[in-house]
Amino acid sequence: MVFYYKFGAFHPPFSFMLVYINIAWFIATSAVKPYDISRTSSFYRVLRSSVMVLLAHILLVFAYYVFEQPHRYSRELLLLMYASLFTVTFLYKLLFHFAIKYARKHGLNYRNIVIVTQDDNPMQVQSFLAEHPEYGYRVKKVINVNDPENKNYHEDLKSYCLENGIHEIFYSMSLVNYDTLAGLMNFAEENLIRMRLVADFKWVTFRDLEIEKMGGIPVMKVHTTPLDDWDKQLIKRVFDIVFSSIIIVTLLSWLMPILAVMIKLDSKGPVFFRQRRTGRDNKWFWCYKLRTMYVNDESDTRQATQNDERITPIGHFLRNSSLDELPQFFNVLIGDMSVVGPRPHMLQHTIDFSAEVNNFMARHKIKPGITGLAQSKGYRGETDDAEKKKNRVKLDLFYVNNWSFFFDIQIIAETVVSLFRQPTGNGSNIGQR
Repeated sequence: MVFYYKFGAFHPPFSFMLVYINIAWFIATSAVKPYDISRTSSFYRVLRSSVMVLLAHILLVFAYYVFEQPHRYSRELLLLMYASLFTVTFLYKLLFHFAIKYARKHGLNYRNIVIVTQDDNPMQVQSFLAEHPEYGYRVKKVINVNDPENKNYHEDLKSYCLENGIHEIFYSMSLVNYDTLAGLMNFAEENLIRMRLVADFKWVTFRDLEIEKMGGIPVMKVHTTPLDDWDKQLIKRVFDIVFSSIIIVTLLSWLMPILAVMIKLDSKGPVFFRQRRTGRDNKWFWCYKLRTMYVNDESDTRQATQNDERITPIGHFLRNSSLDELPQFFNVLIGDMSVVGPRPHMLQHTIDFSAEVNNFMARHKIKPGITGLAQSKGYRGETDDAEKKKNRVKLDLFYVNNWSFFFDIQIIAETVVSLFRQPTGNGSNIGQR
């Protein structure tokens, strides 16, 4: 329709491109699998998968556009196509998602299920489904194998399923026995009943589990943070590249030379200071800053303190304004850091703090950042007591475990606001930020 609207007829070059666009769509959907969603999938997940498909499709189409003589094709056409495609996709997903939820909540498109358990974890599944009728699950029966009346529960289960039109069986993994489970699974397949195994991990605090096969053996892969998912890593990395590039071009291109002259006139030594800091997976990297101290031999071991005699006059200004951190946007651009993340420490402090604070090393599951949740809440500068260290680590771990793109935007906004506030009791701008 977009082709016809723009040109009134199909011309050979555009007809060929139309074929390529459809092939590219098949490739993108095969890679991202946007239709592989469940009844319990949130609208955010549905929309995210659709956006990922559109992004993958745009990359494939524009790669063809650049390679195949761009003057032969209309950029207006491509923009019009993707604008209409995004609008139609968004509206369709929105209407379908909430329409099907509404229908299920009111008794349509439902699934009858039986829960087989000997402990309370599958019972938590029952409570969850009862609280969310929009998922369309009806718990018809709960079989507790510890009940003396359920000695032959497999045979009773089979009879009940056939008599009551059961669609799915939720089976506790603590009951798994190869011989009996194999027979039950064969029965389910023959009668078009789905089997679901419910993990009995009451201590589980991680976000997600993924089944992958190794030589035919199913293995559960633990996702401990949102950024374990490649698509979320891609979103964060693209944002880092775009944001850091904008800052470098629009701000650092003219501000850095001015600050460099001020530093050179203020004291002898280099303009930039580099230091080994702890990065993702506990690997060190060179972290760059503007030099704020006189050249000394303690920069890698001694943390800056209030009224530190090593800090130069211009260094006080740079630290109080956080301008000394600006070169770290180059660290972000090359991939050592992120715009938002736990602040990196010098190597010796990583060793010291890991011995003092529980679960300290877990903050290194992701890339360190120029700013972070702790900094946006006022915890900036010197870590001169145990309570400050613990609070920072708590905030860092909360961020690691609850990352989202909009969370990053919120932290950046709060950081900008905090820079214009007066220092609070949480910490000054002095120290190893």
